[in-house]
Amino acid sequence: MFTSEIGFPPDLIKLMLQLYLEPLFYKYHVDVNLYAHQHSYERSCPMFQHKCINDGIVQVLIGMAGQNLETGSYTDAHWSLYHDQQFGYTTIFANQTYLHFTYYHNNDDSIADQFILQK
Repeated sequence: MFTSEIGFPPDLIKLMLQLYLEPLFYKYHVDVNLYAHQHSYERSCPMFQHKCINDGIVQVLIGMAGQNLETGSYTDAHWSLYHDQQFGYTTIFANQTYLHFTYYHNNDDSIADQFILQK
């Protein structure tokens, strides 16, 4: 749903998802949204309507496996905390009050990004 990667023409499906689904995710207190299709990795701050807020939704683009990766450049969107265009994989450990997400690069299994959510 969200990426700061520059793409032309504008992705109308992404815009419609933001318009119709993001308000529902926020209303029902979704903490993290995982999605793919775009072939790269990107993580946002907790956000709503392109603004970082304390009770927002962490948006994570996890499209860094399979198909060839994207090669575009990125904007300087303030909500984008980390992004890259390398093959990788993730692990998630979660229970009712805790989520630990880690993104690794395939080439050396190094940790590229990670975050924790707690309730």
